[in-house]
Amino acid sequence: MKAELINKYIQYVLDHNQSPKSVYLFAKAADIEEKEFYKHFSSLQMLEAAIYKQWFTDAFSECTQSEPWQSYTTREKALAVFYTFIEHAKNHRSFAVYLKKRDLIKLPKWPTYLNELRNEFKVLMIPIVNEALDTKEVEARRFIDGKYIDALWGNFLFVLHFWLNDESPGFEKTDEAIERSINLAFDLMGKSPLDAALNFGKFLFQNR
Repeated sequence: MKAELINKYIQYVLDHNQSPKSVYLFAKAADIEEKEFYKHFSSLQMLEAAIYKQWFTDAFSECTQSEPWQSYTTREKALAVFYTFIEHAKNHRSFAVYLKKRDLIKLPKWPTYLNELRNEFKVLMIPIVNEALDTKEVEARRFIDGKYIDALWGNFLFVLHFWLNDESPGFEKTDEAIERSINLAFDLMGKSPLDAALNFGKFLFQNR
């Protein structure tokens, strides 16, 4: 029923070019009793917050159930999740653009309806970051590696914002933005010449 309510909410917004003013008006338009709505969501705001979260959950599930998932590197897993999320979101681009225009998204801040998505993103993506640390695909850095998931979330917001403004055919520039931003993120989190310099400096300090 949650998924059905989400779909009806999106349809309502697209048909009226505005969000419903109350649960009563939405329930009436959706042809359900108001009490049925409250079995699943405490408010229209909570329903709205569930939308992006559901898109991400569905995209992540599709990725993990695909045959090559287990053979992917963590970089490839992150790329797959980002690509698949955008593919899911494309089905509702008009609705996503409506929300953007309504709330004037400006990075690095995000509207409250992305809070549930942020929580779900971290829950699902932290194991990928931990796997990257275990396999040495990214470098363990004291006080810093705990922030890698926040860096990926920032990356995700960048991609979402880029896609909402992308006017290229088939959103091909968004695909390029995903590839370049994820590769940059993993290159920065991976071992770099700076790590070698820091280790050498540590060696010199300890052996002076």
